[in-house]
Amino acid sequence: MPRKSNRPPQNERGPPNGPIMNAKHPEDDEHKRFRNFLRPVRNDRRVWFKSQGRPGPDRTRNFEAGLQNYLDEDISMTVGANNGNRQVMLRGNMGRRMPWGRISPFPQRGRRDGRAVPHTRPPMFADSNWFKVVIPYGCKYEKDFIIGNLISYISPDTFVPIMYKVVGNEAVFYVDDPKIADKLYNCDRKITNNEGFKIQVRVKPGFPYIEVDEALKAQMKLAMAKRYNPKTNALDLSKFHQDPALVTDYFCALFRPPVLLAVIDIVAEHLPNLEALNLEGNKFGVIDRLKDLPKKLPKLKTLYIGENRIRELSQLDVLKDLKLEVIRLTGNPVCLKFKERQSEYFSEMRKKFPQLLRLDDIELPAPISFDVADSGSRLPPSQRTFIVNAEAQKIAGQFLQLYFAIFDSDNRQPLLDAYHEHACFSITVAYAQGANRLDGFLRDNRNLFRVVDSDRRRKLLKQGRLPVVSYISELPKTRHDLNGFAMDLCLVTESMMLITVSGIFKELDEKKNPNRYFNRTFVIIPEGSGYCIRNEQLHISHPTEAQQRVAFSEPAVSQMSQPSTSTSTAGSSTSGDVNDETKREMTIALSQQTNMNLEWSLKCLEDVSWNFDNALKAFQEFFKLGQIPAEAFVK
Repeated sequence: MPRKSNRPPQNERGPPNGPIMNAKHPEDDEHKRFRNFLRPVRNDRRVWFKSQGRPGPDRTRNFEAGLQNYLDEDISMTVGANNGNRQVMLRGNMGRRMPWGRISPFPQRGRRDGRAVPHTRPPMFADSNWFKVVIPYGCKYEKDFIIGNLISYISPDTFVPIMYKVVGNEAVFYVDDPKIADKLYNCDRKITNNEGFKIQVRVKPGFPYIEVDEALKAQMKLAMAKRYNPKTNALDLSKFHQDPALVTDYFCALFRPPVLLAVIDIVAEHLPNLEALNLEGNKFGVIDRLKDLPKKLPKLKTLYIGENRIRELSQLDVLKDLKLEVIRLTGNPVCLKFKERQSEYFSEMRKKFPQLLRLDDIELPAPISFDVADSGSRLPPSQRTFIVNAEAQKIAGQFLQLYFAIFDSDNRQPLLDAYHEHACFSITVAYAQGANRLDGFLRDNRNLFRVVDSDRRRKLLKQGRLPVVSYISELPKTRHDLNGFAMDLCLVTESMMLITVSGIFKELDEKKNPNRYFNRTFVIIPEGSGYCIRNEQLHISHPTEAQQRVAFSEPAVSQMSQPSTSTSTAGSSTSGDVNDETKREMTIALSQQTNMNLEWSLKCLEDVSWNFDNALKAFQEFFKLGQIPAEAFVK
């Protein structure tokens, strides 16, 4: 039985009033458009698939760029009213073939905007400064033949071959310029020898290792002797690695620390008073090794350090102890940072070198007087003690001498008589790591920066004579360096004295007996026929290296009290009136008050026949006149 068609009769396809022959099926327009799209049209946009081989990295990038441009100009494939605004995208087999061709919408390799682009290779050696050049089979040629042909090929540029050697069948040398290295790389197989063969040239970053021995030092001395100008007291070490006396056999580059240190030692030995030094063009990236210049060349005033690789002004801090007047930094990357900020550049350099007069061949304004320290002016020497009342000093000295004698004994209970009935005591301890920790004192540390709980602060404050002495008796046994005490008597009234004592004591235990630094502040008030402590604060920490060196270096002699003979001895008394023990105490006391060493204190007392008051007055008068030499204060 024939299958019944589902299509309606033709008389039902057209409009009621239209002729039947002009009636169309709704899908006819879509089929027609699809056939027209597949039919090649000369003026229409075409999609072309043409094989160009395997895509490389450049082709992939060009394809992505072309694809983006192509997608920006999508071909509108909008159909009739039956499909609304729907667009149909043509999806070709893009994964297996790359769309290249003369009329392809994608850019072709080697072309930009329809124009041919010449092939350029980026510089290969931009990040390096030293390069090894190898000539395979270079043993067949003379050095002059190879170097002459290379220089002729890269003309007008030129170079200095460093350490030209023949190693096996190869000729090897080094250059120090990325531009030259790149041009020598382009010389590969471009130079023809007499037999018609092409000379190979291979270039790679690198430099040789040379050990600094006595032979090299001797050769450096000869090279430096030729570079020294005695008229200006100046030494020119610019591009030292290219010196003709060194370039043949040595890689004498100053950026290498062993070579630089050897050169500085030679200069310090033979030219300790050098005033000008030129270090330009030595490829310095780090100049920390120049930190010894202030010590070894203290009179250096002119320094040229341009054409290097210094990137930060902070790198010059290693030289700020030099009294430089002329500096040249031109050619360093750091100068580019201040290209538009010249005034800031001058200001920063003047901060580092206050006496600077010339920077990068530019004269600077004269330095302001208070910006430059006067070499002739000196600060007055520091005083070991500060006393506001000489009579109170005697009382305080005797009190503390007796106090520390009991404190260092095996029994500290007699200190009950040294404290007031309502005395207060607190201790603070510096936290530290290491073997000599202050564990024996940390338990009752009342550091107000660390102890924030008010209740705990009250508990850590020892109040009353019995709690104070009980706590002091539990502290580790000690031995104080009485000879190194420094005492300040800051406040003296009829009702109280404020005393500050600092120094070193040794914590006695069974193992190490470490040294400790202490600072004790006492408030002493009259009590009956004597004095007692109303308030005390004790701080304990680690001593500095300088304090460690001088601790317990001299016999323990009390320096806290002025000798009793100082006020009773007449001005006309002779040395025979004073015994040796008293003389020693007077010498130490005068050294403490004047900060002079023991030798000059002894000399001062001998000149005034051991009259302490006259010696102190004589010191004050001569000190005001500036007639006491500096060596009197060297200890």
